[in-house]
Amino acid sequence: MKKKPYLVFMDIDGTLAVSHQKVSRYTVKTIETLQKRDDIIFYIASGRMYELACLVRNQINPQVHMITSNGAYYETAAGTVSETLGADALTQIYDVSHQYNLAVNFFAHDTVYYTKKVPAFVLRNFANIVSGNRKVRSYKASDQQLLLNHAAEINNGIMISPGHGELLKEARQELASEQLLELSSSGKDNIELIPKGVDKATAVQAVQESFGTDAAHTLVFGDGMNDTGMMQVADISVAMGNALPQVKEIANYETDTNTNDGLAKFLRQYFEMN
Repeated sequence: MKKKPYLVFMDIDGTLAVSHQKVSRYTVKTIETLQKRDDIIFYIASGRMYELACLVRNQINPQVHMITSNGAYYETAAGTVSETLGADALTQIYDVSHQYNLAVNFFAHDTVYYTKKVPAFVLRNFANIVSGNRKVRSYKASDQQLLLNHAAEINNGIMISPGHGELLKEARQELASEQLLELSSSGKDNIELIPKGVDKATAVQAVQESFGTDAAHTLVFGDGMNDTGMMQVADISVAMGNALPQVKEIANYETDTNTNDGLAKFLRQYFEMN
């Protein structure tokens, strides 16, 4: 009987990468060494769109598989799966963003649609992440119809309002009222907009099924609230030292911070590397 493979799922920001961009040489070497075994399969599991997540994956190697857009776009053993927000959810998001005067970015696997100019520091951070990837395109969604024309491509989105937490709270309540999508957050200044019934956990479960493995052979590393779902479908759930307190409460293990190679340190100890 063929033994079950181990699946390793790694969030990017605050987990695998330092300063949102760089994977340390120590971590790369650790992953590359473990990839030489035939029973360990690595995945990035990120809220980022596919092409932006590839900027980090490519620092390791193409053998690292992908879950992106908070579980809406991912690779299984059988091929790629793409979940979309759908026309009804896009319409509601667009209406709420105008009602509260909030910026929204919508993501396909290689395209960004934005509704209005976002604050300068957001643009700078986004540009730092995008730099070096010419595959990413962006368009201003000047009206609702442009978004609806691309409804079959848009996997997820993010609503942004730095320094306006109360406004975001009201918008979130409005978005939740019609139950057309899943809501999460990677920080206090945003709302992550995800297709109904989708998150990182549903993607992890689909990957587990496709490779014929189980929670006992699944490792999950994360630091934010959008990582907690996938932690609950893995027996080896690991919170980074810099993770939110709520994440540490859910995880079965804790490791060092992302800036101190916590992910690599845990892998080396768990798989008894010299």
